[in-house]
Amino acid sequence: MLETITDNIFFKLALVVVSVFCIITLLSSNAESEELRNERDELERQIAEYNELILSVENDLSAPIDEDYIIKMAREKFNMRLPEEVVFVTNITNDDE
Repeated sequence: MLETITDNIFFKLALVVVSVFCIITLLSSNAESEELRNERDELERQIAEYNELILSVENDLSAPIDEDYIIKMAREKFNMRLPEEVVFVTNITNDDE
């Protein structure tokens, strides 16, 4: 009878230990899964940005090299303006960029 009680206690203790291990493993897996989902979402956002950039560059490359194209590139790449344009300079910074 004493053996049955001790066997029963060891069985219950082993069951509790296994249950705790399974719960800890499950919680750890859920946390890692959430972290991976967040990383995937960030990578998908980056992919979308790069696809937009690629599309923009492809459009620029496919555009004919005429006066409008040269003016556009001078504005974007070299921050140049036409002589008749008025440029206002402020000390306000744009935090969006």
